[in-house]
Amino acid sequence: MKKPYIVGLLLLFLSGCASYSSSFQRIESLLSQQKPQEALLELEKHPAKGADKLLYLLDKAMLQRMNGLYAESNASFEEAKKVIESLKGTSLIEQAGALTINDNMMSYEGESFEQVGIHLYEALNYIALGQLDEARVEALQVDERLKALAEDSGDSWVEDAFSRYLAGLIYDAEGEADNAMISYRKAYEVYRKQGKTLGVAAVPRFLKQDLLRLSKQLGLMDEFEGYKKLFKDVAEAQNDREADMGEVVLLLHAGLAPIKRSQSLFINSDEGVPVRISLPVYQSRPTVVTGAKLNIDSTSQAAVLVENVDAMAKVSLESHKPAMVARLVTRAVAKAALSNKAERQGGELAGFLVDVAALATETADTRSWLTLPKHIYLSRIALPEGEYPASLTLVGTQGQTLTEIDLGTIHIKPGRMLFIDKTYIPPLPLRRMM
Repeated sequence: MKKPYIVGLLLLFLSGCASYSSSFQRIESLLSQQKPQEALLELEKHPAKGADKLLYLLDKAMLQRMNGLYAESNASFEEAKKVIESLKGTSLIEQAGALTINDNMMSYEGESFEQVGIHLYEALNYIALGQLDEARVEALQVDERLKALAEDSGDSWVEDAFSRYLAGLIYDAEGEADNAMISYRKAYEVYRKQGKTLGVAAVPRFLKQDLLRLSKQLGLMDEFEGYKKLFKDVAEAQNDREADMGEVVLLLHAGLAPIKRSQSLFINSDEGVPVRISLPVYQSRPTVVTGAKLNIDSTSQAAVLVENVDAMAKVSLESHKPAMVARLVTRAVAKAALSNKAERQGGELAGFLVDVAALATETADTRSWLTLPKHIYLSRIALPEGEYPASLTLVGTQGQTLTEIDLGTIHIKPGRMLFIDKTYIPPLPLRRMM
């Protein structure tokens, strides 16, 4: 029996087998057809338990909010938080299974940015429900979660700038200028230091305006003058919001976050022995939506990119890749040693069967929160009190108008922020044009 030849054929066959991420195709197709209700029903047909319970809850929560079921969505998010808390003491049995079989044996506890995203989207749900006090609680939890993740991750940690910015907006809407200023400063520092790494080319101009406005309002004149020198691209006149004016804050969640795929490669162990490992890699899901404009009456304001989940996911995965590779190589070496032992004791067929089992079980952990958006855009317009017709223009790669979304008639109240939260996943043919 030509063992290497047959093993090679098996390797080719197994590389084409369905991965975890392939199970999402039907739901993705329904979302691209603007059918979130059917997508939710499809997900609920196959409720996940055990190791994948968190993933099911996260995707369920997002599909619920896409259907306007904000209270139900937050109930799912709260259950997801409990799952994460319970996984802090991961069982020795799961760890042993991951060490000897594959990483899918471990319960999925979420990437760092996904754990932060739970608080972010729960806060947005509370805002949609008109419960700003509850949204404020989530803003506080964002801060606690970010601190804990920074301590656990050390120098490899890349923070979530938009979560800081959203916390500032919530405090601002609650009239807590001091707390809003603290969050805006933190958001600015993250955008400034890590923006390019996070896939956001520049500090959002609306954040610059917030820093100018609040530093002046709080009498922090030295800080205000410093921002004036730094933010020459922002006109000072835009930063003074009249007391009788309200403001619309639009958030657009566009496209879908990258999906994990399996990549197999051979790598030399410390002993110089070539072993096969399967690594998860993120594959971007294309979209032609590259921007948006908020239109209220005769006023239009272009949206800016405030969160690039696509880039953040890849940075997060890359940060723990060295530890992952070391674990996978250790496991592959152990499996190879087991195969050699089986062949010595039971002959070539026994070794071959162990090789088959090793190949069949050595699969990458391709689990991820699949209903997160690819990009989040923000636009803001301040207007006097009154009722206005509003719409959203989605912009394509060449600056062309892709579609117009009617936002109905909005009511602006003096001194208040009105949040508008929209999700748009382009049809599959449009996404494949990229």
